[in-house]
Amino acid sequence: MSDPRGQHQPIPHSPPPQPGNPYAQRYGQPHAQPHNQPYGQPYAPPYGQPAPQPQPPQPVRVPEPAGDERRMFAAAVDCVLALGGGFPLGMDVLPKFTAGVEPLLLAVACIFGLSIVNQVLGAWIFRASLGKWMLRMRVVRETDAGRPGFWRLVHRWLLGMTWLPMQPVRYLACADGDPYEDHCKIRYVRVKDLRRLRHLH
Repeated sequence: MSDPRGQHQPIPHSPPPQPGNPYAQRYGQPHAQPHNQPYGQPYAPPYGQPAPQPQPPQPVRVPEPAGDERRMFAAAVDCVLALGGGFPLGMDVLPKFTAGVEPLLLAVACIFGLSIVNQVLGAWIFRASLGKWMLRMRVVRETDAGRPGFWRLVHRWLLGMTWLPMQPVRYLACADGDPYEDHCKIRYVRVKDLRRLRHLH
């Protein structure tokens, strides 16, 4: 190639492509990625705009406790189940297989055994005893509406067993407040409230 004056001009050449990049010759040199920025890292926000801040976790909504009437009826059903099943089992059935054992002791053992199975194991596995299940209630943790642990339920059952005998003592001592209220961080709630807050599917 020459100019009008007859002098040859050198032909400009494009820069050689980078090794391993077959598209560099056709489309030019791509924008270099900084060495200290890993591949796939999201781009920084435009200049002058603050970086997005992480959202704080939302608090867990726990349903309100069930009404006193519903809880009292559920406790009555559980009591009738323990007495109605444990007393005849210990007085009539078991003495036939365990001769020489006092039937009254067997009846008391059966009553407490049925109560533990119903209110502890039932609440641990199914989240409700028979009485609470019939009245559409569930046993949940007070903090996050989750399934309560086994030993927490045992603690709550032991406190429930001492509630009735301690009432005359607390009356004579003029005690204020209720030491059994939310002591084990367990709450009895309605099933429809759990479903409304999407804790039960």
